Amino acid sequence: MLESKIFSFFVTAVAVLVVLSPIILIHEFGHYIMCRLTGIRVLEFSFGLGKILWSKKRGHTKYCVRAVPFGGFVNPAGEMFVDNKDGKHAPKKHEFASKKWWQKFLMVISGASMNYVLAFVIFTGLALAAGQIAESDLNKIPPVVDTVLAGMSADKSGVKSGDQIIALNGVIMNNWQDVLDSVKKIDADFVLSFRSGSEIINAPVAYADFHASGGILGITAKPVYNRVTIFSAVAAGAYQCWYWTKFSLTSIYKSIAAKKAPDLAGPVGIVSIIHKAVSTSVMDFIWLIGLLSLAVGLFNLFPIPVLDGGYALMFLWEGISGKSPTEKFVKRSLDIGLVLLILLVLYATVGDVKRIVKPAAPPAAEQPAQTGK
Repeated sequence: MLESKIFSFFVTAVAVLVVLSPIILIHEFGHYIMCRLTGIRVLEFSFGLGKILWSKKRGHTKYCVRAVPFGGFVNPAGEMFVDNKDGKHAPKKHEFASKKWWQKFLMVISGASMNYVLAFVIFTGLALAAGQIAESDLNKIPPVVDTVLAGMSADKSGVKSGDQIIALNGVIMNNWQDVLDSVKKIDADFVLSFRSGSEIINAPVAYADFHASGGILGITAKPVYNRVTIFSAVAAGAYQCWYWTKFSLTSIYKSIAAKKAPDLAGPVGIVSIIHKAVSTSVMDFIWLIGLLSLAVGLFNLFPIPVLDGGYALMFLWEGISGKSPTEKFVKRSLDIGLVLLILLVLYATVGDVKRIVKPAAPPAAEQPAQTGK
């Protein structure tokens, strides 16, 4: 039992690294490449935090890999804001503060922009590799299982991804609509029959366990895909980026308008999501990387001081007004932004813990998967 938990922890830790590493690297690379394009000298480009494990200096830039493989940073030359009213503190031409407002604006939003690029590439690649869902009519989708939710009735019965549901209490299942209709009628112990490879298994299921699982089997339908052209895949990738951005912002707006606290995922929630994704298909796992990359990009664009979006707002104001924000204003804004960010993380973490301790009733998981659309 202990060995199983240790192995599960190890797998989750590796999965977190696999998911978050490209998201962090692409974000920092965005800042790095924009510094190079705008003539801002980069003193250090580092992946990870803490003690330096490896470093190499090329030109003026030191490239590092640090001990803690979370986070990273790009260190541009000079300060972001310089008070040069007396004319004695003019930044050098290779320093950040010497650049025009639009160059600084592009530099701070470039990390989030690259997160969107990564999400777009992943969504497009998945659409090209898997295609798009060809059929949404449950009467025409064969009852083949795609994913199985851990701890639910189907999982306890031994159902695996790729298995086909044959019958429920002897009633033949010809399609997913049959499965849904039959599941709704269950009010006692029943027998779940399914084909796993060449073997047909008849698994008895106690109604008490089924009821405890929320009255569902805990499986999703394996969707039927059609191949798409490169142009259709690109359109699908762009649509996914637009859809999830709109969905996120609309959800937050509706929560605020309804005077309800928005449902946010913090660090604990993200790790929990990745942990659950380990048991899904490779396609779903890669799709999660794209979705989280988009979420990181969107979050960083929020106009909160200390986030990229907060700095972008300051430089945008500089472009409109023709004046740089004062040192006093910047310091106060960053202090307020830091407090807001800490409160936001704490709020999201409390919500994460509540969802883990007392999970919500599971959704109707017998519906077809939607990730391929």
